[in-house]
Amino acid sequence: MKQKKCLIAGLPESGKSTYLGALWHTINYHPNKNGMALKAATNNPPEDVQQLMALSTKWLNVEDMDRTYGDVPESISFNLTDGVEEYTLEVPDFRGESIRQIVTLNQPKSFNEWIEKGDTLLYLISDISAGVFADDFQEDEEEDNGGSDEIPEFDIKKTTPAALNMLILRYLAEKCTFRKVVICLSAWDEVVKDGETVKPETYLKEQSPALYNFIKYHFHEVSYYGLSAQGEAYEYESFTDEEGNEQQKVTAACKARLQEKTVKGERAFVVSEEEPDSNCDITLPIATLLK
Repeated sequence: MKQKKCLIAGLPESGKSTYLGALWHTINYHPNKNGMALKAATNNPPEDVQQLMALSTKWLNVEDMDRTYGDVPESISFNLTDGVEEYTLEVPDFRGESIRQIVTLNQPKSFNEWIEKGDTLLYLISDISAGVFADDFQEDEEEDNGGSDEIPEFDIKKTTPAALNMLILRYLAEKCTFRKVVICLSAWDEVVKDGETVKPETYLKEQSPALYNFIKYHFHEVSYYGLSAQGEAYEYESFTDEEGNEQQKVTAACKARLQEKTVKGERAFVVSEEEPDSNCDITLPIATLLK
């Protein structure tokens, strides 16, 4: 069995946990799993599936993933087969917040240690916004700025998503020469909600050219996918809990709709540059890395 080490990374709320939960369900229980690029290798099940089952249960129940920010990663293993070869895919479960700490060079030491052993990279991006800057606007020549030329102190909270992703990807490129890289633009259901056919690489190039060119010139072999692990954006309604606090939960209609799609195997989907029509085989990004 071939051993592969894949780093799955992304900023907080990039969809990593949702994808892992959907992926575990897909490789084991998808109604058309025999026709997928990868499925679970039943002869060699992983020893500990507790964390994967927890993520999968949240996904099946159409519930928000818990946002945890611990710095100690847990290793997740997938034993997969493409029908010919079997692979053990080892994935460290680094929290999105730990990955964002790369920007301030405050990431866990274990993160650096794992990167050096990584073979491939699956990087999820949910927001490619480059933001709006003061010099995007024409200055009124008659207006007296009277401002200070002093450079403001760096504030990570004011850094645009595109810039944060570039800083993190630069660090990863410096620490490891990944054999292959897959960029997944998550929440793809929002991109194609009007029924358009959109190619993910083209979309990134047009919507966030700086981020696109940064990826292009820092990584040698890159594939792009649009990914919707949820299937659609969750709809919420407010309710009051037992302690009198106002909370939110997914509406019953939204939950019923997505659970029906889950049963049919039509919920989570991906698109690629070559095949921009939706494909419910969400193992394709991983299969691309294993080739």
